[in-house]
Amino acid sequence: MSAFEGISNKSKIALAIAGAIMFIFFIFKTLVVFKYIHHSTFTHWFEYLSVIFFMPPFFYVVNEFLQNKAYVSAELKKKNIYLEHAAKIIRHDMHSGINTYLPRGISSLKRRLKQEDIDSLKIGSPLQLISDGLSHAQKVYSGVYEFTNLVKENAQMNKKEHNIKAILEDYLRLTAYKSSVILDDNLPTIEVNEPLFCTAVDNLIRNGLKYNDSPTKWVKIYLEGNYHSGSHICIEDNGRGITKEEFIELSKPYARKEGQKEEGTGLGLNICIEILKEHGFGIWAEKQQQGTKIKIKI
Repeated sequence: MSAFEGISNKSKIALAIAGAIMFIFFIFKTLVVFKYIHHSTFTHWFEYLSVIFFMPPFFYVVNEFLQNKAYVSAELKKKNIYLEHAAKIIRHDMHSGINTYLPRGISSLKRRLKQEDIDSLKIGSPLQLISDGLSHAQKVYSGVYEFTNLVKENAQMNKKEHNIKAILEDYLRLTAYKSSVILDDNLPTIEVNEPLFCTAVDNLIRNGLKYNDSPTKWVKIYLEGNYHSGSHICIEDNGRGITKEEFIELSKPYARKEGQKEEGTGLGLNICIEILKEHGFGIWAEKQQQGTKIKIKI
């Protein structure tokens, strides 16, 4: 990104003039200090005039900067109103449908249908799909709810003690790739925000499976080290593998690996990392002989 992006051409010219004046002033002052030029009335006037001519272009640039800052602040305030309204719709109106009306409707329907009716109408699978779809929507909603909580000023993340294997098993239960994820029994019980933590880890899992050319793709999640003396939750895959430096680069917003064919449709590595940082966890990657090991310091 250019250092002069967002600056008008007039400000660029003013900045160049101010820079040229200061450059000439410092050269002139250096010549005076080393006595290549003797002190005189001319040298004093030159110094005063340098400062005087420097001020107008400098203040022009500062004035434009302050005007741009005011404009950006006003735009952010306006957009924040839209964001707050969208959050209210999601948190309240969608909550009614996803967590009240649909569950009641499905429960009522199941109570009225006998098993022989379900068998004769062959609607067992559709009913199961509706139930699974609702369960998935509720998980997504809980994640969105926690995201919008963090938008509030001075917001603090809600955390509870959870067994990591149990909550990940529940989160992955309805995914098409659950059989490709190996959850070790030694995963700890720690304080996390369940929806956000699972969303972040799921993003790392899907990356490990998506950018993977192996015939049999897998992701292993296990604990490394001792929890009390310093340990890490490791997410290891058998994919293409990335180095620590590549991981840092790809952690920047909208960053993509050069020559990458796959479309980016997930949470985004930068948001995933911010969620884990909000928990107080550190995260980095290590390239393996085959694949990548991502380590989350807990």
